[in-house]
Amino acid sequence: MSLTLARRCAAAIALSALIIAGCSDSLVESTPEAAEFGAEDPTWSAVSKFRNGHLLSSALVTYDADGSRRRFASGAASSESREQVSHEPLYDASRSPSNVEDDSSSASLIIKMRGDKMDADKMMRRYKMMRRYEYSGTFTGIAVDVKLIRLDSVLAAMQDDPDIEWVEPDALINLKEPVSVETGLTQRTPWGHEYIGATESSTASGNGFGRVKDVHFFVLDTGAQPVDINVVGRFENYSGELSALDWYGHGQHVAATAVAYDDLLGIVGVAPGVKTWSVKVLDDNGETEISNVIAALERVLEIQKAYPDVPAVINISFGGDVGTTAYTALDDAIDSVVSQGIVVVVSAGNDGKDARTITPAHAAGAITVGAHDASGRLADFSNFGDVVDIHAPGVDILSLGSWDLTLSVLTGVSMSGTSMSAPHVSGAALLYLSRHPDATPAEVREALLQAARPTVWNLPGGTTNKSLWVGDF
Repeated sequence: MSLTLARRCAAAIALSALIIAGCSDSLVESTPEAAEFGAEDPTWSAVSKFRNGHLLSSALVTYDADGSRRRFASGAASSESREQVSHEPLYDASRSPSNVEDDSSSASLIIKMRGDKMDADKMMRRYKMMRRYEYSGTFTGIAVDVKLIRLDSVLAAMQDDPDIEWVEPDALINLKEPVSVETGLTQRTPWGHEYIGATESSTASGNGFGRVKDVHFFVLDTGAQPVDINVVGRFENYSGELSALDWYGHGQHVAATAVAYDDLLGIVGVAPGVKTWSVKVLDDNGETEISNVIAALERVLEIQKAYPDVPAVINISFGGDVGTTAYTALDDAIDSVVSQGIVVVVSAGNDGKDARTITPAHAAGAITVGAHDASGRLADFSNFGDVVDIHAPGVDILSLGSWDLTLSVLTGVSMSGTSMSAPHVSGAALLYLSRHPDATPAEVREALLQAARPTVWNLPGGTTNKSLWVGDF
């Protein structure tokens, strides 16, 4: 059953139950442990446990009664922008869900529990919520849907709940379309690979024989096709789509940049042939909720438990501007994954601004990547600042696309964005780990920074000038 269909069924069942019971706006179960509150209780704006409450104004993910996703528009990206990934601002103070009169829609929230144990069924009954995910690997918590008209009351009740550490809105992230399509089937070595020294690395990417083994690569994106990439048989899907394949083209592009086979087809990756898991978190429109990404990270942890001696790298080439340096649930989850020994590489974002307000770019545990062009000039769209660890090629990057009329999954697509620079660094991390399998994420980061070259220019103050170099890996 698809995620959308499941939501529709759940919404219908919940609505029928309320009608039969004769409920109106009753929120908590009538038990001694249930919080009691009334009209005088504080709204969400005064609830200290509610993190990033400003996101309610535009980024709160909501669902109609039929289970279809909607959101409060956060504004269109500039038509003059050439980047491929839209890191639209998730905060717009001029909008507010309190103006919505439709009592059929539900809000999506992420809740972290205190301690390492949780009775999810108890929480569902207590607040009459609908469960979406349970988390235990990244942190102990749940993602839930709550009727939008009850939101203030729910948050007020949670304020005094000793089982809850924090609550925050789920948020929506989306992508844009590719810009240009290349032609031809003969394998090509993209300019970025030559710039970073991939042709001089231990695998000499592009010579037709390179193969990197004994490492795992997880691509959290729009999916990937098993074309010119060593994708494992099982496709993970947290997008809500029926198909786990990449019909958008972004995930295939990202994956191929990092790990495409060194053969006679398509392009060659920085770390050719690495065993790759396609984890589809973005739907076929290039959208996802933060709660889906956290669920996918939980799955990565579960998979890696079966391979305790095999190092792994996760690539996340998307994000959003949350308008604050404060952590989101996604940032917490990423730092948890890194603390458990998995390298996480993320894109800095394409707003041309300081990345300190971008999630997950500002997550301390992640390796955050900016973009430069073939001359080493920092791309105009690239985010910058001290949370950016390193830069890599990100302008007019040739890689593989999707199963479309142009067969770009074979012929290639050129895209620009920090989404394209991140997999160069992921490939570098995979190369290093293949030779240093016991290296910690911190040691991998340090190795990348030590090897990097100071070739990036056109930099705002406080931004590193280091560009990725893998010639010695």
